Amino acid sequence: MFDLKNVLTVTLSLGALGVCDIAAAQESLFARDRNTSVLQRERPEYAPQGVRAGSFIVRPRVDLSLGYTDNTFAIDPDINPQFGEQEDFYFVLRPSVQAESNWNRHSLVTGAYVETYQHVDIDEANALNAGIFADAVIDVSRTTAIELGGAYDKLAESRKVSTADIFDDPVDYKRGEVYAGLRQEFGRIRYRGRLSYADYDYDDAFSLVSNTPVDQDFRDLEETSVLLQAGYAVTRDASVFIRSTFRQRNFPTPTPGGLNRDSEGYTIAAGVDFDITRLVRGTLALGYLEEEFDDPALETIDGVSLDAGLEWFPTELTTVGLSASREVRASPLIADAAFLTSEVVLGIDHEVARNIILSASAGYAIDDYENLDREDERYALQLAGTYLINQILSAKLEYTYEQQESDGTTPGLFAKDYTANELLLTLTAER
Repeated sequence: MFDLKNVLTVTLSLGALGVCDIAAAQESLFARDRNTSVLQRERPEYAPQGVRAGSFIVRPRVDLSLGYTDNTFAIDPDINPQFGEQEDFYFVLRPSVQAESNWNRHSLVTGAYVETYQHVDIDEANALNAGIFADAVIDVSRTTAIELGGAYDKLAESRKVSTADIFDDPVDYKRGEVYAGLRQEFGRIRYRGRLSYADYDYDDAFSLVSNTPVDQDFRDLEETSVLLQAGYAVTRDASVFIRSTFRQRNFPTPTPGGLNRDSEGYTIAAGVDFDITRLVRGTLALGYLEEEFDDPALETIDGVSLDAGLEWFPTELTTVGLSASREVRASPLIADAAFLTSEVVLGIDHEVARNIILSASAGYAIDDYENLDREDERYALQLAGTYLINQILSAKLEYTYEQQESDGTTPGLFAKDYTANELLLTLTAER
């Protein structure tokens, strides 16, 4: 098992080297800007201009949505006839603001949002989210930058998370995150490092099945991670890299059964990123991961790691994207600590007109619980159309289909089978 203190020492040593100034500035060999996707393309006639406030550009925004779902609790009626496949309409109001610096050197982006879900018939599905964030880049030199940032959110957990019960309200939790990083280039060589810390604090919930309070303290989580990456530019359009991530998860409160879910793990991968001609760009990293737990009752999780994002540009008006990942995530179930999840998503965006974009995506995921006889498979399909009305107003219509199948012998409500169809119409006003 790795020693996180040694990893932090290496990270700080790299940071000390990074403050050295490099006199000769040159065009980066790691810029992947040959191609532009449909969603990235600039449309000045439809782009909000923002409001200038001193050396900042402030961007206020309001999203108002009308939605429909045919399965509010994300439950199969065969598992629970009382709550399975209950349909409802709902409204979402999301005011937000973002401020971006307009400096010659350094940068700062900060913002805040509030998001409220209001259901027409099922009050138990109402939810409130809110958060603030700040991200800063300090340009030590033209080739060296220090990155700092943080965020704090108060969130309501999705009903689709595989918890072991049906709660009267979505489980509320608070998430705080901070990070510090360094990136630097030496001609054909680039390296970066990042130290991150996240804290999750879950509120207790009330079971609609047993009609009793359910303690969620066992889900509280403190997670520290260190990322180190070194890359070499083979050509102007392609580079290879080695990436290592070390993580430490600490659950301050054991489960009611006394299970200690603390763990340490790592991922080591090699990869390539590229932007070739006018056809394709992307990043592909393949490696090995391992997660080892302090409690001897929990078996080590290990296997192949994957992190990929590819884009294909068959025409200037069409972008096809493929993303795939394989990683270890903390489990929301009381009888386990973590699971290995694999996901793949294929999507396409097509510009019908300058202000009309059609999108479609299909996804598949599988969650493999190493210490439970359980495996969840998920399928998803999404269709969307975006209409840019002018520089202030836009509209988007989305249809989403999701299905999950839980296999295994774990009894009771651990089985999280469901299908859900959702329709969402959003009107956005942005200055």
